[in-house]
Amino acid sequence: MTLINSQIDTKIVSLGWNLKFGLLQFGIIMMKDKLLIPVFFFLICPELGAQNRIYGQITLDSVWQPVVYLSIIKDFDEMNSISNEMIIEKADINTSGSFVLNTEYLPEGDNFYRFHIARKNDPPASLIIGGREENHFFLIINKKFPLQIVDTNSFDFIKDAVVTGYAPNIIIDKINDIASFLDSTGFSGSYIKADLIKSAVYNKLRSIADTCTNPLASLYALYKSSFEKDYEVNKQFYKDYLSKWRKERSSYFDKFRKKLPATSRLSTFLLVLSCILFTLAGGSLLMIYFKHSKKERNPVYELTVQERKIYALISEGKSNKEISELLNISLSTVKSHINNIYSKLNIYSRKDILNLNLEMKEKSL
Repeated sequence: MTLINSQIDTKIVSLGWNLKFGLLQFGIIMMKDKLLIPVFFFLICPELGAQNRIYGQITLDSVWQPVVYLSIIKDFDEMNSISNEMIIEKADINTSGSFVLNTEYLPEGDNFYRFHIARKNDPPASLIIGGREENHFFLIINKKFPLQIVDTNSFDFIKDAVVTGYAPNIIIDKINDIASFLDSTGFSGSYIKADLIKSAVYNKLRSIADTCTNPLASLYALYKSSFEKDYEVNKQFYKDYLSKWRKERSSYFDKFRKKLPATSRLSTFLLVLSCILFTLAGGSLLMIYFKHSKKERNPVYELTVQERKIYALISEGKSNKEISELLNISLSTVKSHINNIYSKLNIYSRKDILNLNLEMKEKSL
């Protein structure tokens, strides 16, 4: 019976708008017969029978497991972290590329999730961040709205996947396109040019955050704009932003609010400390102190020799597979070293490594 219902539901979902229009005309004629009303609305609104699920079709080559995974992201800082506990649902991909994820038990309202696949011989809880083999993307799910994910390009699954069914995911896709410009740009020019490009990208992301009507999509844009470093320069923007979303009580916004005051207090503390040091030791002594402290605080010095090699290869844009071949180590060993690098440097992505390199070069000038 379950199989028969599934087949019927699949056929109903595939009905085109021409058939819906014909059914609408038929429904108007037969509306007086109350027994036909439930059937009528089910036929003209097949999505009502497709709620509480994510379904679609994707094409994968033989290097991937034929399984899709869904993880809930309770904190935007966890976007580049994964564990078995975060994975809340999985579904097999059949021979035709179709899959269905049940979302009936998900929490109410909008929440942030990660959709990912895993390479064969890799554990399910594994992420590939950046490069052509990136294996995940993010989406906003509200279980009242069924989602469809379609991709027929097995060579570039993540970049070509199309999510339909819930409008905020269109904004998520747009944000990713803008943010990915920083990763795709080589920054081969001067530091001034690099700063101008970063500034333009972050301004665009702030503009999206300011105009977006969905709170989660809006906040996602700010997290992609390195807002913690930008806060002091654009205090008024963040003041207005917090005022706009003052009634938003989700855990995402609660954690975001805690970050901004902390940044402000830290800046105030550093300012007071600087004044005291100038008073006690004079400007020249303070310059010497900062010069030495920058060298001592260079986080790359905390890495092992092997981690420094991998750090340098990542800075050159090498993928995990290329690093594995160049250093003659397994992919799992590469991933383990990369996780150690992220942890020691307190960063979350390859983009952060590029930003860190720029900061260190600027400090050395």
